[in-house]
Amino acid sequence: MSQYCPHEGRSRFGDRMGLDAWNTLRTFFNLVQTAVSAVLEPVRLSNDELLVLICLAHTDGALSMGAIERSTCLPAGRLRRVMDRLEERQLVTWRRSRADRRKVLVRMKSAGRQLMESLSPVMFEVVRRVAQALGEDNTELMRTKIRKIVSRAAVDAGVDLEGMYAEHRYQGSPSATPAAASHPAAHSSQRPPTWGLAGWLRWHQWSGLVDRIWRRELRNLRLTAPRLQVLAALSGAAEAMTLDALATATALHQVTLASTVLALERVGLVAVCRDEPQPRSGLMKLTARGEQKMLEALPAANRLADDLYQGLSDEDLERVLTLVRKACGAAWQVRLDYGATRPLTSTTLAQ
Repeated sequence: MSQYCPHEGRSRFGDRMGLDAWNTLRTFFNLVQTAVSAVLEPVRLSNDELLVLICLAHTDGALSMGAIERSTCLPAGRLRRVMDRLEERQLVTWRRSRADRRKVLVRMKSAGRQLMESLSPVMFEVVRRVAQALGEDNTELMRTKIRKIVSRAAVDAGVDLEGMYAEHRYQGSPSATPAAASHPAAHSSQRPPTWGLAGWLRWHQWSGLVDRIWRRELRNLRLTAPRLQVLAALSGAAEAMTLDALATATALHQVTLASTVLALERVGLVAVCRDEPQPRSGLMKLTARGEQKMLEALPAANRLADDLYQGLSDEDLERVLTLVRKACGAAWQVRLDYGATRPLTSTTLAQ
């Protein structure tokens, strides 16, 4: 990677470098998100619902819908649907603000706090196992450098990052109760019981901000993050790929991956070569139109990378990406241990 010098008016990223840097971070996020989804499945909770409950768990009173929207990076309509489900399960309650009737204030109920207490040790263990693969010093280094990336993303997205963080300082401990005390082994290494919950919300905030920039800049190309990941994987492969190989390259959930491939096939960006004896299975490759779409995306990806990573030196960025790749190995194992994946079969693509 050549040293970037803004005064020379040239990009520090060439070819696929900007796209690959984004894809590395995105793949890691997909891995951890799927592991978290597996943790939540027994308690019938979605990741969106967990994010809202984490926000509410770390405040002494109520939060406005606007504050929750800023902290979770969830769109307003999606957040309302999440809130309806949480209210139906008697996990949260809401009321109109007396000072401003237009403002809706949300508070967690005792059932919600009990649920968070039960999830706290498990979430702690998920995050701890991924961090343990890097070592404490490297974990802190990656955390510091990624915050620089996200600070830049917040500027581009027009988000008050410090104001968003100020909503939840995590000084309280919703799990500091007798129920949480029954899990001492999970709370080792001098970490607070809520470290896993807070860490997951922070990472989701960071990913949400970066993805917001990508959606805005690549809107004209009509590429969602999963579609871009699949196209990037296929364009970087020497030959056609199976669904299993795509799952490994992108870490997308099997349902998301299958629907994404079908959507790309419908618009003519991906061709699925099916065998007659097994018409529902096949190899995937880019069409000529798909290759052209990737050529259109690469310059935009490199420009965005120039902007997002300008706070990091070439050495820092390469070190962060190396650590993320290492963390991906640990995240894969966590994902498998929690039963987050089933083998992709030939029927998955057709479902």
